Amino acid sequence: MPVIDISNIEVNFSDYYYSVEELVDGLFSDKLDEDVKKFAKKELGIERIFKAYDLSKVKIKDPQYLVPDVRLNDMYVKIAEKILRSSKRKPDDISLLITINDNQQYLDPSPTVEITARLGLNKDVRTQNFQGMACSSFSEALRNASGHFALGYKGDVLILIGTYYTSWFLDRIKQIDRVSIKNRNDFNNFIYFLIFSDAVSGALVSQSEGSNKCIAQIDIKTISSRKDTNMNGYKKATINLSPNSYHRIAFDMVVNTKILRETAADLSAQNVCYIKQKFPKDFNKVKFWGLHPAGKMFVDYVRERCHITKNHSKLTYELMRETGNTGAVSSMQLMRESIERKILCKGDLGGIVDYGWDGADAFLYKVH
Repeated sequence: MPVIDISNIEVNFSDYYYSVEELVDGLFSDKLDEDVKKFAKKELGIERIFKAYDLSKVKIKDPQYLVPDVRLNDMYVKIAEKILRSSKRKPDDISLLITINDNQQYLDPSPTVEITARLGLNKDVRTQNFQGMACSSFSEALRNASGHFALGYKGDVLILIGTYYTSWFLDRIKQIDRVSIKNRNDFNNFIYFLIFSDAVSGALVSQSEGSNKCIAQIDIKTISSRKDTNMNGYKKATINLSPNSYHRIAFDMVVNTKILRETAADLSAQNVCYIKQKFPKDFNKVKFWGLHPAGKMFVDYVRERCHITKNHSKLTYELMRETGNTGAVSSMQLMRESIERKILCKGDLGGIVDYGWDGADAFLYKVH
């Protein structure tokens, strides 16, 4: 059986945190129509978000691009060192480093170039960078880790995920004079700024040897992945680089939220159905389902299509309220918190439902 061990999961957030209410009624108040404020405070299901910026220093009407106060690569190195230390692993024990990046510090080199050097990993360490795969990419990393072991490589796999969107949306919002629901692109940019937290997560993955050190095990066969292969499916959500009126490159985001939600729900339901059909005994034993925390309306829609009760996914709503949408980080966060908060105990089964701009994934995990 292609089972892998997860011996450590860590999640770290950026240094600055804000309530949605204080941002809507404070820093951005003069830019927002009243119905935008009402929607943000009543419909998102999110109370607090973490940002890589000290927003108290931000002049929201100044169009100048702002560099984040917290670097993504620094967050990566910090959490990697924490994982190695708490797992009693040395840098030499890592044979594959995988990073999943939605928005990285440099266009080139990739994050693993800096992380490998700063952690002091072996010269023969393998590295993989996943860029732009959005929120449903953890399963892909797990499969690659399993493939690494199948090729005969020894040592552990270190997976690092960074959700780091704020610089995109903040820069765009600074160019907007007025955020109105009537202008869907401007409205979506602001809402995405509000729902996403800047965060990183990490996990140490090993070949399954029945070690008491692992906290969870995943049978790779339970992973079900589906991509949106409709001819124009990629157009439902894009971020383009384009020149603005200030003659510099800006991020222009276009999202069709209705199609995105329907696609995510449809593919997620297919994944859950696949697991139910292929692993009926395990499926019936699942005590908790974690869904990607994309906002209350989005989660409700996907959950109902997957026939998952709100009681079975209660933690999803709690984490969404406490820390917002953590992007691809959310898979590890949901696994970790389901164990830390004793929603799942030794021997219990949990399930994760992931979805993003590219498609959807689902898998089962067993608490060890």
